[in-house]
Amino acid sequence: MNIRIQNIYDDTTFVYSGENELDLESGDQLVFSEKEGMKQVGKVISLSSKKTTADEITLDGKIWRKVNDEDFEKIEDNAKKAEESLKKAREKITELDLKMKFVEARLSFESGEVNFFFTAEDRIDFREVVPKIAGILRKRIHLTQLGMRDKAKACGGFGICGREMCCSNGVISKFKSVTMEMVKIQELGMKNADKLSGPCGKLLCCLAYELDEYKKMRAKMPAWGSVVKTEKGEGKVISLDILNQSVKVWLEKGGAQVFPADAVKLVKR
Repeated sequence: MNIRIQNIYDDTTFVYSGENELDLESGDQLVFSEKEGMKQVGKVISLSSKKTTADEITLDGKIWRKVNDEDFEKIEDNAKKAEESLKKAREKITELDLKMKFVEARLSFESGEVNFFFTAEDRIDFREVVPKIAGILRKRIHLTQLGMRDKAKACGGFGICGREMCCSNGVISKFKSVTMEMVKIQELGMKNADKLSGPCGKLLCCLAYELDEYKKMRAKMPAWGSVVKTEKGEGKVISLDILNQSVKVWLEKGGAQVFPADAVKLVKR
């Protein structure tokens, strides 16, 4: 059984397949360490036999325990210190007149390092930034540049569905590529175009999440432009409604009419 653990410090996903005596479930927080490394805190995101992917790290270390009350106190204290570090870092980049924006700061469990997440339109010279911020914090620091999706995930918010965004509530741990091809497969390109983008300005992640089901449903339907036979005569398919499993057919006598997908038959020419 592979245990996938997402580090709360930098969102890195570790896969642990060693011996484990803990009764773990998805969502559990635990203390772990890499081989001969400092202790870290992570959240169990899945337990399965699925193999490690390219963007995951094999955890060659140890799972120590589930997070206890003392650990929670430490995590809360680190969160307060991280907010203080974020404030100081923002003051420093304002002083340096750098075109970057710090979105979030996270303190490692052992409090030895601060990870700053930032956005910037242009390339930032870290050689100037890192030493000066490290000097005022007296800690090792790490800078992680965020894309628009990462920024939305860090800031949180609600989607057009009215629910908390999947990326910020833990439903999505890693972003998948979302393309216009997915939009076309789901017959969404010509309608509701203004609703296809999330708060990040990118195509909605749920377009990828629902794609396989749309493919299965679309496979039962005739293709655009195909000639079909209906109860009212032959015609050409001019649009599909995949969710409702209906097709719009242009009839020579009768114009555009809608029929259930299973009520039309493909005409072979």
